[in-house]
Amino acid sequence: MDTIVNPEIVPASYVDAHQTVQVLDPETRAAVLSVVTTHDAPALPVVCAPGVDAPDLVGELWTLDGTHLGPASGVGPDLGYYRLVAPDGERRLVISAPERFTQPERGWGWAVQLYAARSRDSWGIGDFGDLATIARSAAHAGASSVLISPVHAAAPVPAQQSSPYSPASRQWLQLLHIAIDDVPGAADVDLGDLAARGRALNGERRIYRDSVWELKLAALERIWAATKDRLPVEHDVFVAEGGEDLRRFALWSALAERFGSAHWRGWPERYHRPEDAESFAVENADRVAFFMWAQWVADVQFGAACTAGATIVADIAVGFDSSSADAWANQDLVSFDYEVGCPPDRHNLDGQKWGLPSINPTALVGADFKPFIGMVRSALRHAGALRIDHVMQLWRLYWVPLGGHAAGGVYVHYPTEALLAILRLEASRTGAWVVGEDMGTVAEGVRETMAEYGMLGYRAALRLPVDQFPEAVMGASSTHDQATVAGTLTGSDNEDLRRIGKSANFEQLEGVRRELAGVAGVDLDQPIGRAEIERAVVAQYTRLSQCRARVVLASLDDAGAVAERPNMPGTVTQWPNWCLSLPRPVEDILAEPLAVRLAEVLDARRH
Repeated sequence: MDTIVNPEIVPASYVDAHQTVQVLDPETRAAVLSVVTTHDAPALPVVCAPGVDAPDLVGELWTLDGTHLGPASGVGPDLGYYRLVAPDGERRLVISAPERFTQPERGWGWAVQLYAARSRDSWGIGDFGDLATIARSAAHAGASSVLISPVHAAAPVPAQQSSPYSPASRQWLQLLHIAIDDVPGAADVDLGDLAARGRALNGERRIYRDSVWELKLAALERIWAATKDRLPVEHDVFVAEGGEDLRRFALWSALAERFGSAHWRGWPERYHRPEDAESFAVENADRVAFFMWAQWVADVQFGAACTAGATIVADIAVGFDSSSADAWANQDLVSFDYEVGCPPDRHNLDGQKWGLPSINPTALVGADFKPFIGMVRSALRHAGALRIDHVMQLWRLYWVPLGGHAAGGVYVHYPTEALLAILRLEASRTGAWVVGEDMGTVAEGVRETMAEYGMLGYRAALRLPVDQFPEAVMGASSTHDQATVAGTLTGSDNEDLRRIGKSANFEQLEGVRRELAGVAGVDLDQPIGRAEIERAVVAQYTRLSQCRARVVLASLDDAGAVAERPNMPGTVTQWPNWCLSLPRPVEDILAEPLAVRLAEVLDARRH
């Protein structure tokens, strides 16, 4: 059989953020086409809605566990996943999903980099206990939601990954966010020495994840040793529900720990594939069980935080690290010779490479979308809403050859209809609403499709004037990749950009600064202190409060008058990306006059 080549999966050109047609390098395009084409390309799923005519539903319908439901009726079945066997024997996944997402009410919330939101009780990093505090405070002030940075899992190795957007797994949780004092059994174990050292880490604004992990791992090990023979039934239920996915992640964690590295291709060859590592699992059963228990602890604490007050909006990263557990477990779906990024645009003149391997869309269809479904289902296990970072991942992803320049990539298209249906189905199970971050280079028709299905968009005032925000969006002053209000007003963000040698449109940035100063009534020719920054913060969020956006977010960085960005895109060592905490304990910032004033301004939206 000849290889099936679908040239539309890798178009020959694309329209960039400047509305200029960019023609792709023919050799790169041909190479990527050879990766995403196959001799036996799987059929795309049938997407339908319950009770709605579905002409493609012809044949025999089965449940995924093998129960025969009889002939397909040509009408969408009840919500869920099915298998259709057509008269010619072709097998297709069936996704029966609601036609629209649930919608949130008009309101406001806080945007929080959780790792940065330390309290006095934290061990050097914000944790799930701190998140519960924030959620309670937010609800008390009238907020309906709290958007958090991704809480995806990291590798349990001495060199901890700083970026929450380069996870080891998007299905499991970050153990660094465990609040040790709240772990079941912690009160029965002497942790005084570790607690003192952990809280001492709060004395520096820089977050040292390696030190945090050393202390929290030691604490978890002490608690595990004291409690593993009397674990509650809830733990056993969690492990049973996690099934092979949880066991495999715990096995990867034990292997990464043993070899001191998450880079599984550097491990002994006999452990390169999960199915070949069973002997290690048997020999290290206690350690595998430890990591499953640790995930249960994290899950219980995250669940408690998600029910403490305002709705928690979980952030889903665009991918996972090439050395991750997700890559190890799904390596047949991953193209390791390419990384995901984005082409140059007006805000990132050099383009970006994110160090995340590319998922093969053809292989994803062949796997019945199992990793995607698992990721979404896990994210919605407790959170009441989702933000999809770089929502274009549902339509297309920009593949850049390893070692190549970001401008030399190609766009690869994904099975959008099926991915959106999975999101609608999984969100409907919990009543969650969904936001897609649709900034940057957005393909034609994407926003129209989002609106059709009821997915909110995302807008930032530093990119688009507030009075141009549409209604069906989540609005903010800036993102984690952009300047804060204090950094903009004082000009310190421009100074930071110049100091580290990052390309930027400084004329445009200066224009934004002057416009903000004008709205706040701040004279840029005079010294700018705390009072001027607070006036600018209140002025900015007064504008946001009055905009049409369905939900408006206030950044805790702005509430704390923080000048530095959380992340400087396109940098590795030039900036302390994801490593700066809030300058004061989060409970203090939430009680300070500026945060209280912002809450009053934004709470007017509800009325």
